[in-house]
Amino acid sequence: MAKTFTWNDVGTHNTRNDIWVVVHRKVYNITKFLDEHPGGEEVLLEQAGVDATEAFEEIGHSDDARKLMEGYFVGDLDSTEKADKPIKPSIHALHASSSSLNKGSDNTMLYVLIPVVIAVAFGVYKYTSA
Repeated sequence: MAKTFTWNDVGTHNTRNDIWVVVHRKVYNITKFLDEHPGGEEVLLEQAGVDATEAFEEIGHSDDARKLMEGYFVGDLDSTEKADKPIKPSIHALHASSSSLNKGSDNTMLYVLIPVVIAVAFGVYKYTSA
């Protein structure tokens, strides 16, 4: 029988040297996989100690990746624990929201910068042709 863990148990394993994630209520110690992950360690560190199911499924991992996970399985999430307790937003959701927030400021900067560049270019032209 597999060992069972609570969210508190899983949540304490949230550092680069000790990283656990939950995917479909199964707990994985992925510490040794951190340097090998094709998507980089950052995406795994984002999900450290929490439910990474949504982020894992969004990527569309291959059957080989799913088989590889079996080697890191340490137990199950306690059945009395709510499935959705600590979920961090996926990295794609974070990226989408931050890019939409920054989009307006990028456009504003562009509208300010274009006239300034034109004015400087005109000034240089007038100065050098005089």
